Amino acid sequence: MESRVMSSELWNAVAVVVVTFIGYQILNKVLWRGIWTPLRLRRIMVKQGVRGPPFRFPFGQVLEFVTFMNSFPEVVPLDSYADLSPTVTPQYALYYPQFPGAKYFLYWWGKTTRLCVRDPEIAKEVFINNHAHLKCAHLGDTYLMKGLIGRGLVALMGEKWSTERRAINPFFHQDALKGMVEAMVEGTATEIQKWEQIVAQAGGSAEIDIEADMHKISGRILSLTAFGTDSEKGFQVYETQTELAKEYYQMLRGVGFWIIPRYSDIPLKSHRHMRQMAKKIDTLLHEILDGRLEAVRKGVTNSYGNDLLGRMLTSAADGWSEGSPDFNLQSVIENSKLFYFAGQDTVANASLFTMLMLTLHPEWQDRARAEVMEVVGDEESFDASVLSRLKVVGMVVNETMRTFTIAPTMVRLTGKDLQLKNLFIPEGVVVEFSTNAVHQDKEYWGEDAAEFKPERFANGVAAACSHPQAFVPFGLGPKICIGNNFAMMELKIIVSKVLRRFQLLPSPNYKHHPCNVVVTRPKYGLPIILKAL
Repeated sequence: MESRVMSSELWNAVAVVVVTFIGYQILNKVLWRGIWTPLRLRRIMVKQGVRGPPFRFPFGQVLEFVTFMNSFPEVVPLDSYADLSPTVTPQYALYYPQFPGAKYFLYWWGKTTRLCVRDPEIAKEVFINNHAHLKCAHLGDTYLMKGLIGRGLVALMGEKWSTERRAINPFFHQDALKGMVEAMVEGTATEIQKWEQIVAQAGGSAEIDIEADMHKISGRILSLTAFGTDSEKGFQVYETQTELAKEYYQMLRGVGFWIIPRYSDIPLKSHRHMRQMAKKIDTLLHEILDGRLEAVRKGVTNSYGNDLLGRMLTSAADGWSEGSPDFNLQSVIENSKLFYFAGQDTVANASLFTMLMLTLHPEWQDRARAEVMEVVGDEESFDASVLSRLKVVGMVVNETMRTFTIAPTMVRLTGKDLQLKNLFIPEGVVVEFSTNAVHQDKEYWGEDAAEFKPERFANGVAAACSHPQAFVPFGLGPKICIGNNFAMMELKIIVSKVLRRFQLLPSPNYKHHPCNVVVTRPKYGLPIILKAL
């Protein structure tokens, strides 16, 4: 009898602990983080005159965005590039018109409070003057995002970020990039030769959806420049990462991701598969690193290689701790994943939209091709001096990146209270720089901002617009994309190699519907007609 009483008391105690724990979680996560904090931040911003839609628990404005985007037809108009916003950044299309003249507004992505800014001066104060106090604001599950982009430069802050940036910077200086041109040219060969065969078999002209091939070109270029002699295994990293990204994007489109806490931890078949792919990426990278470390250790070679991976290994300290302040072997793994994902996804989509613009503006296609034939001639190789002389190609690429901003928003979480000249931003607010909106703002680009006019960049980026922070395709400030020069070289090479072989014509089967899944991309691929020259 006494034992039963003790057992009952024990179970009652356990029940009290469990209920208390659950109650705490509800109080902390639902009431405090989900309701009180967003409302407190809203009060602070409203007192300063910052307007926005009302806070809605628990989704914020997310469902409104989805409804708004789904209201558009499968094919959206292509006569004005200012109309890009509704299907890529619906928050701008919805709320900037509601607050005429406003340079910022407040909205909620779930329980996260976001200050959306289209003022380059505020962007300068936040992203340049206060960059040390900003944290990366990633979407989604930490483990899967780590599998995609790693815990490299983009996720770091403070001294760890400074250490890794200093260690990696030399790999992207112009002198180092000059040695990568040949590998970039080689990386374009397979897909372009495939197109030539398809076009020849079709009698000189064929329609090809180039989306997948552009990603392969970019992935192969990264494999050759980053992994050199290990490029085949590096390409496996690219293919696995691409597959993981597709499934991850599909998960983002589901309602479950936004309403169920730790949704990706649920052991669904697709979630298990994504984790297996993330593990495979780690395994492949470790195999590549271990092979190079072992070769030097055994004296087979006295160098880790002259590619990006070899240069990072040469600078890296021993150790695999993510928490280490040093740039170590784990840093090499994490940044390798970052360069692969960021490099191939951004450049591939920038290439796609550049090809689209060349089909729609044949006068610029002709000018760019004439320049390529004059500067490059019939040679099959490029060098850095050739690339620097491709002014028209550079103008077309820059205008495309303005018109179709690949990274349409730049978001950072404030790690402390920020007092700007005319605005106080409390800790916990995510600052979202409206890159896409600024790139289309008539105040900085003129009345023809909605038109495709590469001549804006005839005298360089600085003269193209009225504010230095109004054109930021690679970000701004100390945390600007470290691979921006690499990306521009790659884009010039891809465009030049395609123009030397084909005339690009618009396809009647192209469905124009740019969308934003991590980066701006064509929703239904990019079929174009390639005609042999």
